[in-house]
Amino acid sequence: MNNKIEICKFDSLIEEEIYFLVNNQKIIGFNVSPQQQEIGKIYEAEIDIFVNDVLEIEEQKNQYLKKIEHINNYSYALWGKMLGDNTLDVGFFITSDLFEDYRYLVGRYVYLKVDRLQVYCEDKV
Repeated sequence: MNNKIEICKFDSLIEEEIYFLVNNQKIIGFNVSPQQQEIGKIYEAEIDIFVNDVLEIEEQKNQYLKKIEHINNYSYALWGKMLGDNTLDVGFFITSDLFEDYRYLVGRYVYLKVDRLQVYCEDKV
């Protein structure tokens, strides 16, 4: 599932680092798009996760939260509803093949930590 994002800033030292807005939330991620983006433009984009070690997803206990929280550097804590098609709804959509092993959690609210978010921009809106 795609999101509409607005490009806010590119880091001057780390080429892939990108600051963008999605659903009124500021996010720092890594741009894995093949084409160049422009600041201030809106794009259709797929947002993915990157995990250095093992992905661990826990079911939320007595909560139904959809939110994202910046931890440090590029890592985030994610709370959301697991949808089909390897998608997590945290207020915007995150899609990853890493969710394949967690299909038994579809329809449930979960919590996980990721080392970074990656964004793949397609067409300008």
